[in-house]
Amino acid sequence: MDTRARWMKRFALILGLAALAPLVGAAPKSQDNSLGVVVVRFKAQASADQMRGAIAQAGGEVVTDLSKLGRMSAKASDDGFTARIKSNPLVAGAFTDKVFGHPGADVSGNDAGVTGGNDPQLGNPGPNGPPDPWHNLASFLGETNPEGILQWDDNRMNVPAAWAVTTGNRSVRVAVIDSGVQGSHKELLANYDNQASTNTIPCNLLTRQFGPLGKKDCSSEDTEGHGTWVASRIAGAANGFASNGVAPNVQIVGYKALSTTLGGGLTSWITDAMVQACDANVDLINMSLGGYDVAGADDEDYLLWVDAVNYCRAKGTAIFASAGNEHVRVHKVNMLIGGRSLVGVGRVDAGLEGIQSIIPGDTLANNDLRGLLLTPGGVPGVIMVSATGNAIGGSASSNAINANAKALVWPDSQFGLRDQLTYYSNYGSRVDIAAPGGARKFNIPRYDVGDADILYGGWGSLGALDPSGEICTDPASASLLTFACFKVQGSGFGWLQGTSMSSPNATGVAALTLAAHPNLQGNPDSLLARLKATARTSMVNAMGPNDPVNSAPSAAGVPCTTGWCHVDRNNPIAFSDAYGAGMVNAGAAVAP
Repeated sequence: MDTRARWMKRFALILGLAALAPLVGAAPKSQDNSLGVVVVRFKAQASADQMRGAIAQAGGEVVTDLSKLGRMSAKASDDGFTARIKSNPLVAGAFTDKVFGHPGADVSGNDAGVTGGNDPQLGNPGPNGPPDPWHNLASFLGETNPEGILQWDDNRMNVPAAWAVTTGNRSVRVAVIDSGVQGSHKELLANYDNQASTNTIPCNLLTRQFGPLGKKDCSSEDTEGHGTWVASRIAGAANGFASNGVAPNVQIVGYKALSTTLGGGLTSWITDAMVQACDANVDLINMSLGGYDVAGADDEDYLLWVDAVNYCRAKGTAIFASAGNEHVRVHKVNMLIGGRSLVGVGRVDAGLEGIQSIIPGDTLANNDLRGLLLTPGGVPGVIMVSATGNAIGGSASSNAINANAKALVWPDSQFGLRDQLTYYSNYGSRVDIAAPGGARKFNIPRYDVGDADILYGGWGSLGALDPSGEICTDPASASLLTFACFKVQGSGFGWLQGTSMSSPNATGVAALTLAAHPNLQGNPDSLLARLKATARTSMVNAMGPNDPVNSAPSAAGVPCTTGWCHVDRNNPIAFSDAYGAGMVNAGAAVAP
């Protein structure tokens, strides 16, 4: 065993809960906020001062200035505020602001680590360039993945070949709109723009609602961990310590728009972050967040997203977003929304493929997404990224799988298949491109396998976390078999899975592409065309949709009374619906 393998075995583990833990019975539709915030859309002739005056006259208090998008959000003074503001001749519409969060519930089960041990000593730093020491380690706590290196996702995206050309440069700026970014993390400090990074969450509003609990959202610090992980996957520094990101020399700007206290962010906070980022001349935005709007009922909310995207694209910024984790089909359609004709809207299938994965014991009503509008990943102009896994690991005959599970896993002939669409990723004609997001070892929901299904060791994707953030301190589970968080020399890391992970992987490849081809900066359409034209297309997908017929119980024997609890192993999703144009290919994208 080499030196690195020895100190890997001595990792100190922290009790933690991975991102995307299941929220049983919670369909990821956008929800009205509990803060009394109303977004007011004004007519084109209204000035910012007139907007403020109209809100004050109606008895409201301005919360977020979205005047560049023709709107402002306001704290309603009473239940009559919306009616009063709508009666103003300058006002075109008003709606209760919506809450969006990280992509919907992951049906895998809790992912956690355990406490114990001392931090290992890393020894002398490696060379100042990728890959960092962990990148090519063959195993982690005795688990070896098929790629033979821990950061397998870089190999699948052909990133090492791109590093021979460029590792990125400071002229490429990437905004991460999320739960904040812990810029002091050892893996991010060199690349974090502390001056430009900011918080779009109104602190006074949260403290008024939640008291002292709201104060954790009053700075740009990441008190959850999700945004830090995303930023590190894009631009973790090649500093001879631990792991590194896809583009380790580009600049990260963090925008905290998702509240740890509230459990998400209002549309106004997120779109405010988009406007500020694009005004700051960022080249790329990553939004590993999302939810769904109801056509007709939520048109005002959807059009706010549309206008924010259009504002940024006019500034030359390319926007990447998660495809969503509900494993539903998302069609690319043209439709009329709020009186506006839109091209390229992401709408969930109205038939059987519009039902998300149902955890055994849950109801159909809680998981019915048929006809909903995916936001922001499906908003026209946003680059929607689906997620792939490492490989289908193990085997159906494994002694670690109980009798119930053996009937639910893949046949032995399918084990070892690489780059499969993950069991959680959305798919469909709206997908633009694919990137690794990681998946549990068997690439099926954990309730179908139990403790034999794991993330650590290269089945999930590795990135940086703050050990004091909520992902790493939630005491919901302490099983090593569902391992997520650990730390070395005080710095936190974790294995996660989701389209939250595939989006920053694709964003990182885009950042390398801009560094190698600066003529693409300021032209999001040309950048996407380059990524599509150079994408890898050698994958053969075996993953099917959710199965409405199979109502077998879970591995633990919990009944599935609804169907849609298990994946269909007999009807693979077509290539273009699973991968869009294909897998992002950094080596080809940066080539002359």
